[in-house]
Amino acid sequence: MKVTQKRISNTIFIKNGLEVVRSDTLATMFKKQHKHILEKVRATITEAEFSTSDIKKYFIEEKGNKPQGGSYTRFYLTRKGFDLIALSLTGKDALKYKIWYIDSFHEKQAVLEKHHLACESNSKDDLWVEFRKEGVEFRNKLTASISEHITSYRNEVEQKMNDGRYFENYTKMIYNSLGIQTLKGIPVRDSLNKRMLVRLEDIENRVADLIAKYAKQDIYYKDVFQIIKKQIAKQDN
Repeated sequence: MKVTQKRISNTIFIKNGLEVVRSDTLATMFKKQHKHILEKVRATITEAEFSTSDIKKYFIEEKGNKPQGGSYTRFYLTRKGFDLIALSLTGKDALKYKIWYIDSFHEKQAVLEKHHLACESNSKDDLWVEFRKEGVEFRNKLTASISEHITSYRNEVEQKMNDGRYFENYTKMIYNSLGIQTLKGIPVRDSLNKRMLVRLEDIENRVADLIAKYAKQDIYYKDVFQIIKKQIAKQDN
């Protein structure tokens, strides 16, 4: 798959309140073997032992088991960690990729700062807090409608279906219809203004009702999603 600036930007997300990129993803973007990126990270950590800086602000290690068996190790590189490792990465288009990553880290940092400011302001607004509480009711209605509709398919037809991905698809569709910018790891709803919260509540309520409507017509759940997606896009344009 071709490396693009948008694709690189999408690999940066929030973990422990920091913008990070996974070491295995970084290896893919720069067309390197993951083991070589791991070697560079470990060598950098060893060389930095003399420093008083908190290494967790640079690299966050994660170990786990693979579904197919065996274990894995990866690191999450923060902006500081990326700067240390990326300096040593070479190859075709490496400089361009570094620039794209640096720009993307700056963009994500700006989004994160904007989010924190909005959350702080919203938390002091009593009316916003009331709207936020009401929104939970509509979100619960939506998730209940989705869950009820796909339960039969999960139990009878597709036992290995990914429920989480299906919920995520609806959420993404709704956010896109409202032009809401998202960043993995950030609770988006807490930063929305009152007007957007009300619009979000309205569309979630509409989608929940549409799911219930089409479920009664025994339409395949993936087809229901596509029908609703087209209807929402048409109504909001």
